Amino acid sequence: MARIRKNVWKLKPADKTMDWYERAVTVMKGKPIADPTSWRYQGAIHEYVRQIDPFAGPGDSMPSSAEQKKYWNQCQHGSWFFLPWHRMYLHFFESIVSAEVEKLGGPSDWALPYWNYSDANDPNARLLPVPFRAATKPDGTPNGLFVPTRTSAANAGSQFADAADVAIANPLREPDYQSFDFGTGFGGPQTNFMHGGGLIGSVELGPHGSMHMAVGGWMQQFSTAALDPIFWLHHANIDRLWQVWLDRDASHANPAVSRWLTGVQFDFRDADAKAVKMSSKQVINSKASPLSYSYEDTSDPLTPALGIIHKPAAAKMTKKAKKTSTEMVGATRASFTLNSAVTHASFAAKPKAAKRGAAAAAAGPMRRVFLNIEKLVSNEPAPSYDVYLNVPDGQNPKDHPNLFVGRLPMFGLVESSKKSAISSGSGLHYALDITNLYAHVSTLPDWDPNNLRVSFVPARGQAPANVTVGRVSLYFE
Repeated sequence: MARIRKNVWKLKPADKTMDWYERAVTVMKGKPIADPTSWRYQGAIHEYVRQIDPFAGPGDSMPSSAEQKKYWNQCQHGSWFFLPWHRMYLHFFESIVSAEVEKLGGPSDWALPYWNYSDANDPNARLLPVPFRAATKPDGTPNGLFVPTRTSAANAGSQFADAADVAIANPLREPDYQSFDFGTGFGGPQTNFMHGGGLIGSVELGPHGSMHMAVGGWMQQFSTAALDPIFWLHHANIDRLWQVWLDRDASHANPAVSRWLTGVQFDFRDADAKAVKMSSKQVINSKASPLSYSYEDTSDPLTPALGIIHKPAAAKMTKKAKKTSTEMVGATRASFTLNSAVTHASFAAKPKAAKRGAAAAAAGPMRRVFLNIEKLVSNEPAPSYDVYLNVPDGQNPKDHPNLFVGRLPMFGLVESSKKSAISSGSGLHYALDITNLYAHVSTLPDWDPNNLRVSFVPARGQAPANVTVGRVSLYFE
């Protein structure tokens, strides 16, 4: 039976989708962690660290170490498997919840809603949906969808996410699915199994990572994120944006190589707790079996792109060709720490390259320009950081929104900084498309390619943390 995932903010008053979700979640929370259909087991599939499990207790009977190794700590981040793996994860979670709903007397076609926080036509879009806010339900019983550790404004029904958190124009205008070593891409870089670390794909950066950080609390860490019931509606929206990206431009396409399609199979347990393996090829078409769902709305939310800036053949270029045609024109020489209200990093661009870039900008953008922020590591959670380019000396970056580069969400920072059997420990790596901004600053009277300055400011006025940045670099495609 085909399921339709609906916008949570457009559910009609009589619609019981969220009531059934809350009841099913409450049932799942009552099951032991060793049960694959329990709330905690499902959360542990994403990642599990017992020391920070908010539900851990002395009476827990844990799954075997072999079970944990095979099915837990599996989330794919910094990888071209980010989207297909999370689609699989959502599918099995949805089937488990749906089975519980049916046992409770609900509909057999229950489907997970999505939270479209980027809907510019809905003034409530950025607010936490109402069913998640109160600690108790109208009858006085605990609300299974409530998490007290979220940002207080979120649970209060106040504005907590800003335009940078929900921005979708950049990822939706990406010409390529695959990210390359130096630049952006919609879905992430080519990898094998990748549990955090490495280059972050455009849609994973934002709104995915930025909304994880904005919601706060459990949502800010790999190991607790999926314990917050809003996680699943958030990821349903990211999954929906994958379809939006594919539909909005005929040149947009998923990887067609076997390494992505079938090269890695992922392990899950289904609604009957049976072992299942799945590959990307099986989840490309959500409307077909075994997924059999569609979204209420996958229309293009953007106006036609005003001259998408990339080479006409960029979407078809191989990684080898990309590297050949790409030039690093400048980089910082030493690592530095983002431990102050404003941190600046300066470097010089190669004179000839910068001159060519400025000339190209004056004639009209032809090459894409990328700012890379590499090897961000820390042993403590950190806020998101806003990045600016060439803010005048002594001035507040926030007073120059026209020089804003983008937001760096620190979702997965600590986890990606730890080397393990499933993580390289290299930290986070962001690539930001600054083509238009570079074209702007390179024509200003005070532009000096020998002194390009990047500024980092903690988002939303939060306190800084000890985040080390390995390098900032500038690339021309």
